[in-house]
Amino acid sequence: MKLAEGYELEEAGNQARILKRPNGYVLATFGSGVGHKNIQRIAHADKKQLQAIKAQSKFGLEADPETIAMFEQAVREARTEYLQALKAAYSK
Repeated sequence: MKLAEGYELEEAGNQARILKRPNGYVLATFGSGVGHKNIQRIAHADKKQLQAIKAQSKFGLEADPETIAMFEQAVREARTEYLQALKAAYSK
């Protein structure tokens, strides 16, 4: 399965799989009922969320109010996408 760059999916026994970020942080655990596309979507959404947070922290503090609002909106949208991906994966 192709995941976002640096993300790994490990088998954990009892048909459980663990999704890890590039830094080794455990992001989520999945049972056998969660499909590959849902896991890929979660990894992609998490990567997008981390990139938005990084950009906000790098540029947001020194920017004008309009730019700060733009970064805040990007983080909110990325977080929402991530949460929706989790919800879709776990909803049956």
